[in-house]
Amino acid sequence: MNERGLLKHHLYWGLGLGAAVVLTIQILTWMGLGLSNLTWILPWALVVVFALLAGKSLGRRLGTRPRFLQALLLLIAMILVARVVYQTYMFVYINFVDPTWVDTVAEVWSAQLEESGATAEQIDEQVASFRRQWETGFVFTLGLIAYTLPQLVVGTVAMLLGVVQPWKKGAVAR
Repeated sequence: MNERGLLKHHLYWGLGLGAAVVLTIQILTWMGLGLSNLTWILPWALVVVFALLAGKSLGRRLGTRPRFLQALLLLIAMILVARVVYQTYMFVYINFVDPTWVDTVAEVWSAQLEESGATAEQIDEQVASFRRQWETGFVFTLGLIAYTLPQLVVGTVAMLLGVVQPWKKGAVAR
């Protein structure tokens, strides 16, 4: 497979993962579950599923199971593209679709923290931290890094277990 074909393959899976995460988050929001743990769990599950499917697809295109570096490059490209898709979606959502989203979530979260017995100082700290996470600079820089690196680790483990060509004793790397 040539480099252009690999690039298209990686972009295809990255856009697919990004669209799946956006759709999942939006459906959970419509269902009123936007503040539930599902918004954290399901995107991670999607990373694992897409890592396995994309790795197997790469193996079919190569005609053999991919080696570690091939799988890792696919994973890096796929997760970076998916994160940019998701971060762009969130930027559009909180700035144009529902500009009150951050305030609404902060209010709901404050009430939940108050009910759980948190002090006013703890609540203010948590809410301020939440608001900083959704500032434009954070969303596209630190947020991208903070979520991409752990997803790369999880995806790498999934690919190592299910996709990558096993290392054979005595085999010489080419």
